[in-house]
Amino acid sequence: MRWDSVREHAKSIAVSAGALALVLVIVWLDISTNVWSEVVILSGLAAGLVTFILTVMVLDKVVSRSTERRWAPVTRLALSEFLHALADDELSEISRGHIVPRTLPVLSAQEAAADGALHRLRLQVVDERARLTDTLSRWSSFLASSSSNETVLFHIADIASSLDDVRDAALEAEHDPSEARLTVLRTHIDAVNARLAALEAELRTRLAAVA
Repeated sequence: MRWDSVREHAKSIAVSAGALALVLVIVWLDISTNVWSEVVILSGLAAGLVTFILTVMVLDKVVSRSTERRWAPVTRLALSEFLHALADDELSEISRGHIVPRTLPVLSAQEAAADGALHRLRLQVVDERARLTDTLSRWSSFLASSSSNETVLFHIADIASSLDDVRDAALEAEHDPSEARLTVLRTHIDAVNARLAALEAELRTRLAAVA
């Protein structure tokens, strides 16, 4: 996800540079030639394009940043709630800012064969999904109002999808506890744990940005 963020940032810079170059060309043509006075329709379109570019590239960003600063305390509260929803109560010291996200157990063949182990895993998956979706239901509209929080929302969507994969794989392994089924299950569990760690890191990054 970090590489995606870098790529999106580079794309944004390229688009901004292209838009600025286009505005400069239009202004240069207006100053050095009479082309816009000769083609009235095109001059109107060019003026509208310049207005649109300045609105999108300058005005909207200024308003967005001002809004983010004004709502920063609420943003911190929302992001903190997600961190608390992820925290392992036994390993974390929330009051000191030390948060370790909960993880799903990677079951060995012997552990998976234990009576009720896969059923307990599915119950844990349901509980983890409920924690995330409950917090998301309270804060999704607010967080979605700012593009700065898109990565957090995408992480949560990825985790929810991965949890569904774990639940389905665990159910299949209950009916067919073969090594192939367990390997698929472990792969999905590893994906969930990696995404939980990525979400925790992203939440910390966003909290630092709005501090």
